[in-house]
Amino acid sequence: MKRSIGILLLTFLVISCSGKNGPSEEEKAVHAERELKEALAAIEEANKMINILVREGKFEEAGKYFAPDVVQMISGQPPVKGRDAWVQAQRDAAELGDWNLDLEVLDFQYLGDQAVERGRGIQSFTANEDSPVPSMELIGDYLVLWEKTPEGWQIKYDYVVVAPPELQEE
Repeated sequence: MKRSIGILLLTFLVISCSGKNGPSEEEKAVHAERELKEALAAIEEANKMINILVREGKFEEAGKYFAPDVVQMISGQPPVKGRDAWVQAQRDAAELGDWNLDLEVLDFQYLGDQAVERGRGIQSFTANEDSPVPSMELIGDYLVLWEKTPEGWQIKYDYVVVAPPELQEE
């Protein structure tokens, strides 16, 4: 009798486990959509915080949103390689005046532990009295490769193309 009950229980276990081979396609799609939205929200928050922290002079804290080996390429400038170099570049820029950056995400591709953000930005600069650079507003397009790390989403590659002055009037 015990043997019959054991076989019966084993049969029910096998039937119940073999009836479903993981999540349905609909469940997978819902999960993927949720992950995409969470990643986009985290990256938009990071973009906002980087700008706030830089304006407040908290360059090291802002730098935590960048991978240690980040490469930032801005048209007309030499590449900035590494988080330490990025932090120093922000310090140097802040000595000239106040900077503000407004970003608009135009396209976002979520790839699991990586994401690609494409967008447009407007950078405003208000020169201080000692600045050799005049106050200005620049418009540019950007492409960023983000990586999900234990510390959160970090920028691995940041490529910015500043529009020539004749194309900046929109």
